[in-house]
Amino acid sequence: MEKGNHTVVDHDEMLENLEGRVPVLAVGSNMSPQQLARKFPGPEDNIIPVTKINLRHFDSVYSSHFSGYGSIPATLFPSPDTEVSLFITWLDSRQEEYMHETEVLGDHYHFCRINKIEAKLDNGPELDHMYAYLSCKGAMSIKEEPVALSAVSAQNRRWKALHQHEIQDHARINMAPDLSLAGFMDANIYNSDQRNKHTNILRDTVIPFSHDDIDIITT
Repeated sequence: MEKGNHTVVDHDEMLENLEGRVPVLAVGSNMSPQQLARKFPGPEDNIIPVTKINLRHFDSVYSSHFSGYGSIPATLFPSPDTEVSLFITWLDSRQEEYMHETEVLGDHYHFCRINKIEAKLDNGPELDHMYAYLSCKGAMSIKEEPVALSAVSAQNRRWKALHQHEIQDHARINMAPDLSLAGFMDANIYNSDQRNKHTNILRDTVIPFSHDDIDIITT
């Protein structure tokens, strides 16, 4: 990704110039070239290499909070025997620092190193570890189980998967049944008190992240 544009490399073409860059997992909207272009709009951001990763024993699930733009965002969550298809963004030190700012560290996410991963990476080197933004709030649950993102493909998925509008409507029915779905989402976008209230309700059903080998780098 460069200056808002992206180029797809051939399947067998290895990305070069990754030295000095850290592999940071994209779980939700950061998988989109359009989202990266929005976060890194200037020519000073230069190039962000992105590689597909098939990651074992994890899934992409909904976090237990509402973002400032109204969505229920994604977070990584352990899922034995599941293999989820995500992307690695290879960030240099300046890009990493700026990405920290966009992820609202401390309020919503921890920046972590996850060790001893099992993964197959397209167009890039083998990895035994990676970095990721993990929700401080944990995973949202329905009937005591996390809820996967249906927009993210996975094999051997253990839990129910929903689209964003479906998970939003589930939340609306439980929190504000008198509102339309559009009205509920608008309230979370434009009314911070309502957004915080709804996030606090989600916390009643939170499932915390737990993994044997993880280092929290930034809180």
